[in-house]
Amino acid sequence: MGGFRVSDEYVEQHPEADVSATELVINVMYAAELLGREADQVFRPFGLSRGSHNVLQILGGAREPLRPSEVTARLTVTTATVTGLLDTLEARGLCRRRRHPTDRRSVLVEITHDGRELLDELVPQLIEHEKRWAAGLRPPEREQLIRLLGALQDHLRSPDENVPTRGLASTPSAG
Repeated sequence: MGGFRVSDEYVEQHPEADVSATELVINVMYAAELLGREADQVFRPFGLSRGSHNVLQILGGAREPLRPSEVTARLTVTTATVTGLLDTLEARGLCRRRRHPTDRRSVLVEITHDGRELLDELVPQLIEHEKRWAAGLRPPEREQLIRLLGALQDHLRSPDENVPTRGLASTPSAG
């Protein structure tokens, strides 16, 4: 309990290290990996990856069709990754691309009826898992962790990234 701690040997070998910074990074990355593995188990029966789930959630939560660049802006992945995810979702009939009505150079992407049905089946199961995953923390601790992780994300995000904090998928994106 209490997370991973660096050894005394590590401190001796690396006196320039900021032990709390090293321990923070190790623990955040380890927690993300554990949650990612758990999420994979929920998504696998639906034929989704974390990335395709995130894209489907973004499309499902949009009030109108989105440009692929708008989907990319809400994820921490490259345009090429989003293109691949959209290709896979479209091949499965879960989303569709169509020409933009006023910009011939652009396309719009929207969720399909089948995509909505898949989310309608998946999301209640995911919510139950999320409750179990978060059960180790009381609600005030969760709020504190969310605020702290948000501060870390703000610090790490490049100045040109304009990522909304609402409307993202409910699990970490992984591409």
